[in-house]
Amino acid sequence: MKVALLGPEGTYTHQAAASYFEDLETDYCSTIRDVFNSDTEVKFVPVENSLGGGVSDTVELLKSGDDTVTAEVRLQIQHALISDEDSIEDIERIKSHPQALSQCQNLIEEHGWEKEETGSTAAAVEQLEEGEAALASEIAAEINDKNILETSVQDTDSNITRFFVLNGDPEPEEKTALVLEPGEDRPGLLHAMLSCFAGHQVNLTHIQSRPTKRKLGEYYFYVEADAAGEKLQDTIDCLETYAEVQNLGSFSVLGDET
Repeated sequence: MKVALLGPEGTYTHQAAASYFEDLETDYCSTIRDVFNSDTEVKFVPVENSLGGGVSDTVELLKSGDDTVTAEVRLQIQHALISDEDSIEDIERIKSHPQALSQCQNLIEEHGWEKEETGSTAAAVEQLEEGEAALASEIAAEINDKNILETSVQDTDSNITRFFVLNGDPEPEEKTALVLEPGEDRPGLLHAMLSCFAGHQVNLTHIQSRPTKRKLGEYYFYVEADAAGEKLQDTIDCLETYAEVQNLGSFSVLGDET
């Protein structure tokens, strides 16, 4: 299966995609926008991180494009300490993507290492020099034939990233992603839209407001709900009383539920 995704090889996106697709053939892209613009039909993009929140580029490009969400893949982010050195005592400098560095502060402060930021966790492994270590995925160490000095060195184990599979093979439908764009701005409008979910006993699992970019203070809402099929359609019929509704796809959820 050829899939467009964020590169380079060895990133957490690569690791998550490899856990879902059999015989993965990668079309690596530099940005999320490049993934959406790729001629490769099936795409794999991050949508939310439990520590950093929603990925705005993914939501914006889903809203403006024709891609359909067909699956959600969850990956618990576990940073490994990777080096050419054989011992942690030989490390003087640590390098990685800024997010990974910020998520492993306890280890870095314990050893007093100098920090160096890189464009990705995978790039940090590729750029290793004498006396250095990188924070990255175990798959990055395997690809680059490096030593793993320690595993799971992150400050917290609650770091989970959700990814969407776009235009993939149909899966059992458990959740649905919607864009709600109200036609007016009036008191109680959001409450009225939320009542559509409650009234049809649909659990709303995610909601975020995004600017329409037409004028200051005008927003649309990106939501996810535990529903598909007839119950979902009844909810959409109710929502259309208050807003334009865009169905981005119904999908299954695979991976870490922690």
